[in-house]
Amino acid sequence: MLATPPHNAIAVVGQYLVFLIDFMAPRDLSAEVLLAHTGLNEASLREHPEQPIALSTLLELMRNLHTLDPSPTLSLEFGLSMQLSNHGFLGYALQASPTLGDALRLAHDFAEVRSQIISFNFHESGSSASIRIDDNGAMGDCYRYIVEVMMACFFSIGTKLLGRLQLDQVQLNLAIEEQSQHRILKQMFAANLHFQCSTTKVTFPSSWLSARLPQSDPQLAALAASRCRDELQQAQRYADQSTLPQTDFIAKVLNLLEREMASSNAQEVIAAALHITPRTLHRRLAQHGLQFKALLDELRHKAALEQLRLQRDSLANIALALGYSDQANFVRAFKRWTGQTPSQFLRGIS
Repeated sequence: MLATPPHNAIAVVGQYLVFLIDFMAPRDLSAEVLLAHTGLNEASLREHPEQPIALSTLLELMRNLHTLDPSPTLSLEFGLSMQLSNHGFLGYALQASPTLGDALRLAHDFAEVRSQIISFNFHESGSSASIRIDDNGAMGDCYRYIVEVMMACFFSIGTKLLGRLQLDQVQLNLAIEEQSQHRILKQMFAANLHFQCSTTKVTFPSSWLSARLPQSDPQLAALAASRCRDELQQAQRYADQSTLPQTDFIAKVLNLLEREMASSNAQEVIAAALHITPRTLHRRLAQHGLQFKALLDELRHKAALEQLRLQRDSLANIALALGYSDQANFVRAFKRWTGQTPSQFLRGIS
């Protein structure tokens, strides 16, 4: 459904972060702590739940989450808590579909309205049908958490729609390493569960596709699907941009960011240069689906690759020029961007 996602693709919509905030509240993890260093705030997310969240912002939030609450079953628990209604108009369209097959075809066609990073592919072939989940490497180490959330969500929603699932008829291939918390899945799927596969895929009998859904409502399904088509057009316009949005305002911010990249107070300096407050700068960027930290991270990523390819300076000097307090912080950031250290990258191009 998607090739390598563009750097400005929508990772998720803000609504999922609102659900996560509410889910973590009983665990005494506040929204302020969860959203630290992301450039997001709870009030804005609740007021604009459909705002697009950039990949770098989502990854920062997930690092916060699993640092503050390292519970190995956290992702599975969050997935089990989700309902179809949590997925906006797409969820309503799926819930109101006549059959499971109709719902899965809709999900295949419109999953991009919720995320352009995670692909959802539904395929029918003879006596079996399958759902394939992929991120094309965009999520890095965080892909495991997404897989766990989605598998738990599938089980929870599937049980509510179809009743008791015959899991002995389901084949579950996961493109992740086995962890201690996966014993829950091993108990459920036994020999039908496989780890470290080339892709994450759920395979089940195609006869399930004709199962009638309990809340089928053709009129509601048609209305919700129509709204999904509108949202998909908006999401695709966003994804089709090969570069960041180039309005005059964004162009000015990018130019200033390149100049002030090494500054420890770049946001304040840029806001002052634009004759606005940092709060207004944040708000105007949000109107374009952007966050200051994500823009800075993207520019640092590009600048780091350019500097390393030139091989004209030391890692310490490159780190300083990009605004990192020391070389170790730069190395960690580079590994987050590329999955390898700067030294490994240099060996690959030498």
